[in-house]
Amino acid sequence: MRLITIPMSHYCEKARWGLELAGITYSEEAHLQVFHYWAVRGLKSKGMVPVLVDGSQAIADSTDILKYLDQRLAPEQKLYPPEIIAEVEALEHFFDEGLGIESRRWVYFHWLKVPSKEVLRTAAQMTPYWQRALAPFIFPVFRIYLSRHLKISKQNIVAGRAIIEQAFDRVEKLLSDGRPFLCGAQFTAADLAFASMAAAILLPPEYGIRLPTLEEAPADARADVEKFRAHSAGQYALRLFKDRVQ
Repeated sequence: MRLITIPMSHYCEKARWGLELAGITYSEEAHLQVFHYWAVRGLKSKGMVPVLVDGSQAIADSTDILKYLDQRLAPEQKLYPPEIIAEVEALEHFFDEGLGIESRRWVYFHWLKVPSKEVLRTAAQMTPYWQRALAPFIFPVFRIYLSRHLKISKQNIVAGRAIIEQAFDRVEKLLSDGRPFLCGAQFTAADLAFASMAAAILLPPEYGIRLPTLEEAPADARADVEKFRAHSAGQYALRLFKDRVQ
């Protein structure tokens, strides 16, 4: 199988994690933002990644990829256990469409203000040489495009931080009864989605590519990273990442 990605994307990380759980050997085809449009042309993904290519099939969207892979998992490993599938899907959607969108906007708000060399140190990992060579020259246009495309503004960041906090508080409440995972006794797509979508603001060292450390993060982003790492839900997500690589 072949996974087409933007390396730093938390939606792509979600798909990577699913492939690991399924024990599937795959190759990752990584591209920088904007360049990825060329890579997925003709794959009916509406220009989005991740896209999993399996023979003649192309599965777009991280959730659809997890559901495709779930068919290969044993009952005790299912990411969508039939008996709780509605709860799992509702939480996954909540994290993908709320936390994921706002944590992505938060990342670009802070990192697009730093020099292109620092941004590309993270964003360009595993990407083709020609993309890494061109990126510094088009970075100013890239910055303007993403700021408009993602509707990045101070007002939206403040509103988005409240949505991030809401997601973390919801996870804290779910786990407060002592359950080991969000939907009970089994790790599901809900847990995977939360950890992946929260990663952008937690910077776990076990991420699929090397993320900046706290010390390397922009100064005005560090307080948020520390705050969400200290939250019980942040601690939960960080533990899931650690358990993932053991």
